Amino acid sequence: VLKGTLTRTKIDKSKEDSLLQKAISKAKKSSKKDKSSNSQNTNDIHVTYNGTKISEKYSLSGGGITLTRDLTISPKNEYQNGQIVQKNEVSKIRESINMSGTSYTLDSNLSEVSDSVVIDKKPAIDYYAGNFNFNKVYNSSKGTLTIQMDGKSAGYDNFWGSTNTKTMDYTINTVPKEDAGNNKTDNNTKANVAINGTYSVKLSQNTTKELIYSENDPKKISFAGGYIVTSQNNAALEYTYDINGDTGKGQLENQNTPSITRLFAPVITDIQGHYAQEAIKIVASMNGFDLSKKMILPNAPISRDEFARAVVVTAGLYNNNADKKKSSYILKEELFSDVKTKDPMYNYVKKAVDSKLMIGRDDNKFEPKNPITKAEAIKILTDSLGLDSLIPNGKFSVGYQDQSQIPSWAYDNVFIAQKIGLIEKGGALHPNEQLTKADASEMLLRYIEYMTGDLKQDYMTNILN
Repeated sequence: VLKGTLTRTKIDKSKEDSLLQKAISKAKKSSKKDKSSNSQNTNDIHVTYNGTKISEKYSLSGGGITLTRDLTISPKNEYQNGQIVQKNEVSKIRESINMSGTSYTLDSNLSEVSDSVVIDKKPAIDYYAGNFNFNKVYNSSKGTLTIQMDGKSAGYDNFWGSTNTKTMDYTINTVPKEDAGNNKTDNNTKANVAINGTYSVKLSQNTTKELIYSENDPKKISFAGGYIVTSQNNAALEYTYDINGDTGKGQLENQNTPSITRLFAPVITDIQGHYAQEAIKIVASMNGFDLSKKMILPNAPISRDEFARAVVVTAGLYNNNADKKKSSYILKEELFSDVKTKDPMYNYVKKAVDSKLMIGRDDNKFEPKNPITKAEAIKILTDSLGLDSLIPNGKFSVGYQDQSQIPSWAYDNVFIAQKIGLIEKGGALHPNEQLTKADASEMLLRYIEYMTGDLKQDYMTNILN
């Protein structure tokens, strides 16, 4: 076991997003000046820009072994159609391994490192997958050491968690110098024996958030209990090896003590005993509903602006403090003719539109007070996750008695919603009925549960197993 100190540049997601937006804005200005270009849509823009330079240094030692590394990575990014192709160029690399008095020093002239990843940016989540490999050659007084690796990674990043899973396959071999030291320690055993073999590593690093209800012990208190959000980092690793005929395997796990954030404990007077009581409380605790009157009218239809607010809050796209502060000093612009800048729901609607979660209607209208239908809500939530790859080819049935009533623009979304558990299978869907606040809350709770549960299961447990 090697121990030591690692220092690595921390990547700030908001800063990376800002670098992208600056590059897009610059490209838009250039396209406006170029009258021959009609590319105004963000997805039509093709830009290149530099990401945050990453520095990594560490020195680890133990059991007569010392490993040191000094590495600098310069990400070069290319953006088009909502995706970023990132090529991580190694601009500096120094590495040495000292083992039993022998020092192996990386020969940078003979070594090659390649790393590239594609990031697919969706409204509520970023997905990424990458491939990386290297061929490292080390020189020593006893000969050369060569390590080759082929790897791939997959992951996601959203408000409710992130996962980065890597699989790496290595080959290792040494070529001893014939005159390096004494060739024998006794009559039968060579001291400078060549090492040849393979080993594989699977690694998953995760940050997960969970919603937990905490009941208050005192009975004479203004609220019976409330929800907390726990956040925890954990890592799991599995390895196998076959070196000079010596085989083995193992696994390691590590996790930190979870941090706890208490949510608001709203008092809602008209949901006691309601089937959607828990879901409504969770959305309300996150400030997804306006509770100035302490009543929500759970069986009433939810309007388009109310749904916009609930979605951007539960998806973690709206920071109540930061976004309000930001909007206070930035000159507001009218989004739609029927959403005024002084409207208390303006910021939520703007965030939903800017995040590409929702769009307006004809004639530059958003129709904020009109009810939203179940089919519309399903499309908004599933589009935010960008899971079109789940849709089967050709014609298929979603299995509802009234599936003929599902609008054509929402049919694929209904299939996706079934697949990830946002809606129940079988029976009648009633796709064109107005969605109540209760049913919207139930759907949003399943949306959160998918982000905190099934998604992590797919990226972590399934790959490791």
